Amino acid sequence: MSETKMIILTDEAKEQVLSALAQQPGKTALRVEAKTTGSTEFSYGMKLIGQEERTPEDLIIEAGELQIVLDSKSAEYLKGATIDYEEGIVRTGFKFRNPNRPEIPKIGDGPSPDLTGSVAERIQRLIDTELNPAVAAHGGVIQFLGVRDNKAYLGFGGGCHGCGMVDVTLKQGVEARIRELIPEIEEVVDTTDHSTGENPFYT
Repeated sequence: MSETKMIILTDEAKEQVLSALAQQPGKTALRVEAKTTGSTEFSYGMKLIGQEERTPEDLIIEAGELQIVLDSKSAEYLKGATIDYEEGIVRTGFKFRNPNRPEIPKIGDGPSPDLTGSVAERIQRLIDTELNPAVAAHGGVIQFLGVRDNKAYLGFGGGCHGCGMVDVTLKQGVEARIRELIPEIEEVVDTTDHSTGENPFYT
């Protein structure tokens, strides 16, 4: 599969890649990858590859004397992106300018997780499969501490620790979702001391 307009390398970036290819005769192209991480930015990777490392599903972009190879997902994530190369006092290296952003998972998106077992087991599975991936977009993490008298006790860490929006996240998102899927729970209690948060997402 071939495409002429997808991702752009600046002259500076192309020069660096071609220089690296010249020093590795067995390599013939540059593979560029973009992956979702659960955050608001993609994770990027670049590596020189040989002919045997390509697959029939790869998208090949002709950039003058350089070939750029993308898997189908990376091609989707990198449409319209530019790769530059910068040299500076603070940072030297490749820089991605990408107009695209990952779709951030939200609480309640997608099919409901398979919730079987005890109340505690169901809460833990819900947190692991749905709630933590959603709050991870803001660098947060939820810890399940236990159940007592039909109350679920949680701790909020990372970007949720000290966050001024945590009451909204808890009441409108986390608590509502837990009570929706696990009706035995009547209340969700946040045990976190948010006054000690060092890196809240919202203040």
